Amino acid sequence: MVTPELEALLRQLAANPASLRALMAQVGDTAVGAGPQAPPAALSLAPAWSPDDLLTVEEAAAVLRVSPRWLYRHAKKLPFSRKLSRKVLRFSRAGITRWLATKRA
Repeated sequence: MVTPELEALLRQLAANPASLRALMAQVGDTAVGAGPQAPPAALSLAPAWSPDDLLTVEEAAAVLRVSPRWLYRHAKKLPFSRKLSRKVLRFSRAGITRWLATKRA
């Protein structure tokens, strides 16, 4: 809803471009800054994950919608499982994606 005050201000600014430029300069100096700024590093458009990620058993189980116990039992047969050490088992995110694509096709 446009208030009468806002409507009057908009009419005044449309009628007088010099006042619009002065207002923009005033707002630019106080609130916005001198010009467009780059987004902070935290807001970059980089993906939250990469296809090369290795997932933990819990993460892979969530992606595959199976239990962690199922993954442990079938790890030797799954082409995307990676045994990093005697007690560390990880799963390739890219491998899971490819495997799911073949299963759903």
